[in-house]
Amino acid sequence: MKKDKINLYLIILLIALVVFLLLDERFLPGKSRTPQYSRSSTELVGMVMQLIKTDYLEEPNPQRTTSGAFRGIVNSLDPLSAYLDKDLAARYQNQKIGSYQTGLTVYKKYGLFPVVVAVAENSAAARAGLKVGDNISSINDNNTLLMSLIETELWLSSDRPTEEPLRLRVVRGTDTLSFELKRDYMPVQVVQTFTDLEGGLRLHPTMIYPGVVNDIKKILATSLNKNKLKYRALILDLRNCSEGDYNEASSLVNLFVKSEQAGYFEKRGQKENLVLKEEPLFAKLNLIIWVNMATMGPAELVAGCLHELKGATVIGIETPGLVAQRENFPLDDGSLVILVTSVFNLKSGQRLLDKSLPVDVKLTYSDKIDSDYLDRTREKLTSLH
Repeated sequence: MKKDKINLYLIILLIALVVFLLLDERFLPGKSRTPQYSRSSTELVGMVMQLIKTDYLEEPNPQRTTSGAFRGIVNSLDPLSAYLDKDLAARYQNQKIGSYQTGLTVYKKYGLFPVVVAVAENSAAARAGLKVGDNISSINDNNTLLMSLIETELWLSSDRPTEEPLRLRVVRGTDTLSFELKRDYMPVQVVQTFTDLEGGLRLHPTMIYPGVVNDIKKILATSLNKNKLKYRALILDLRNCSEGDYNEASSLVNLFVKSEQAGYFEKRGQKENLVLKEEPLFAKLNLIIWVNMATMGPAELVAGCLHELKGATVIGIETPGLVAQRENFPLDDGSLVILVTSVFNLKSGQRLLDKSLPVDVKLTYSDKIDSDYLDRTREKLTSLH
């Protein structure tokens, strides 16, 4: 037990040193303030590793030490980058679309506990009583502080619904709670339709899945044909819409607006414009968009582009900013480095990585949050002609 603690302290110390050396401006090229720190960051990392190897009080486990260092360096870059060891890398590369889940959607920054941002109805998490705002401190006795978002999501999902339940430790306010959750929830791919707002038709895609655009086309064509004078606006409910495809997201935006540059993905100074070339089928529709902390990735792209290009009113809680593309870089030992290689920028230039899309009417999460969305939307609908 004592040796395990020493190894843990060693890893934490190494990570802290490496991250400090990489981020502190005194060690960046061209900003060195004193001659003794003129080495490159890469050389300094090597020096730290060598000092631990030769001068630490006992012989460290080189594989564990190196893995801990890689994990700290990569995971600390941004919420979407990650270092996965051999076992996790195999799970990540073999995962299938439509995996079984606990019903939790989480957001994770390095050095902080994963926070629950959505709980799916009729899921194991909902039945167990987990809540939005809960902080997950451990999963199967593994501390979550140094995990990446990807690693956390791998723990919370499974290819099979029959695995042993996960043991979660959760911090809720001043209380620490324990839960056991089965991974037996399968998210559905569907567009839910609501008519709970006079003058507005509300559509809620559960995710930006391939085919969602065709589903929305059919619903709108039918609804608008039957109710030509009834609907003053379309409410696009993108809350809890955390998964999806970027090509499908751009096609969804193209239903309402055409643009030669709806925004752009930027990769080391190179820009790839998002072009919406089709004539929009529903260009005359007023749009109101609902978002929250579980509106992620492709759904954020949809909301951000429609806000800027179509003047859509965005109502809700600020989003996490996870609109980026990643690449996998396998290492010789079977581990994997996953890096963000391009990030999406709105046409205005606002980057949507680790930063929310613009929200016009900001709400605060509470037990009556659904009523708040409805009330603010009714106010907006009354102002439309």
